[in-house]
Amino acid sequence: MCLGCHGVLRTAGMTATFLLAVAGCGLYSPLSAAGQVLNMSAGDKDGVYHLALAMIVDAPFADVHDVVTDYVHIYRIDPSILESEILGKPDASVTRVKTLASDCVLFFCRNILRVEDVQEVGDDDIYTVIVPRLSNVRSGAAHWQILPRGARTRINYDMTLDPGFFVPPLIGSHIVEKKLEEEALICFSNIEHIARIRDERLRARNPTRNTALSGNTASDHGKAN
Repeated sequence: MCLGCHGVLRTAGMTATFLLAVAGCGLYSPLSAAGQVLNMSAGDKDGVYHLALAMIVDAPFADVHDVVTDYVHIYRIDPSILESEILGKPDASVTRVKTLASDCVLFFCRNILRVEDVQEVGDDDIYTVIVPRLSNVRSGAAHWQILPRGARTRINYDMTLDPGFFVPPLIGSHIVEKKLEEEALICFSNIEHIARIRDERLRARNPTRNTALSGNTASDHGKAN
């Protein structure tokens, strides 16, 4: 998302802002980010969209990880999200998250309901899978890989989405793909911005905190509002 970035996740004949309403992302201008894009690609085949993005963000690992996994406050990453809710845990390793987003592209508007099962594997990997019977998109999945790079963080993001609904032909695949790339950059910029604020707040309380380490500690793991 942005979580589906968990933002987030995307869409097949819709345009890019819209696609990212499905995955979720868009708040601050990407031009404000100090991050470095390593590679990025978007495409579609038979109505199924794919996005891959690797980026270094100028924020510590612990804070980036906590922002991405703060499912209750995911609207801070994507303002198109109207509601976000943790539905429970289908099993011990999976968290089920529901988001409702609303967005328009040109004359085309739609509410996007996504329920995703999110699995965190170790400190570095997060996998999300859309639950079709509880969502109004056909299918989708994403993989986040979050890696410490000193005081910075590398994020590898890979997403596929089959929205499964008709999109007017005036909104073509090329428009969707370019918009998808732009909105993904905005999403990552939001993550960086919020993580840096979180780091500043926690550093004010504990100037010696080791921000290159995992956030899974008693002192670091709490989500900052």
